[in-house]
Amino acid sequence: MSTLVALLRNDLRLQARSYLYPATAVSTGMICALIQLLPTRPPSSKILAFLVFMDPATIGLAFVGVMILVEKSQGTLHALGVTPVRTRWYVASKATSLTLLTFAASLIVVLVGARGGFDLARLLAGLTLSSAVAVLLGIVCVTGARSLNHLVMRLLWVTTLLYLPLLAHFGVVRGVAAGLLALVPSMAMLLALEAALAPDAISPVEQAYAVCYLGLCAGILWTWAMRGFERAVLTEGR
Repeated sequence: MSTLVALLRNDLRLQARSYLYPATAVSTGMICALIQLLPTRPPSSKILAFLVFMDPATIGLAFVGVMILVEKSQGTLHALGVTPVRTRWYVASKATSLTLLTFAASLIVVLVGARGGFDLARLLAGLTLSSAVAVLLGIVCVTGARSLNHLVMRLLWVTTLLYLPLLAHFGVVRGVAAGLLALVPSMAMLLALEAALAPDAISPVEQAYAVCYLGLCAGILWTWAMRGFERAVLTEGR
């Protein structure tokens, strides 16, 4: 545990040096400003769920990638291979620090947009799981990235995939097509967030799907990230 605490402190310093906090503030501030410009306030649960979803999608995917690329360029992964620090602690530190940051940013958007009208327990669960999945997905994307351009191309494809469930979320597609989009984790994120903002609008089955599927995705992505970093450490050490 002391190792994780030390790594968390180092990550917080790195995030500050990388101007991650001002970037997060700007991103969150822009979303909050957009909420104020909407003709209907507070916005509908579907619109607000989408706006809250944008924070994990932005911070979790893009920011974590940039931060880890900086460490790779500084030889951190090579150093990790010759120290007693285990890979799982390194990944856990990154996932924890960035999940907390994403959680805080998303919570601010909810407080501005919902104005107190939400289920706190469902909100905490939805934000935690959504933030964790987004961050772990970002870590998976960056582990095998050879350069910033390579990472950008990966994120472009992943982001496009994550935004496809919006077609089902807003009722553009239904039936079988919507069912297929439910395989994308962002569909579960949107349902979990909407369930917190308007519990009566989401059925118990959909709520159970959202929580269970996000938990499953988090477990799969954690394992994937661990293996990716172990390969990266071996590669850097050659």
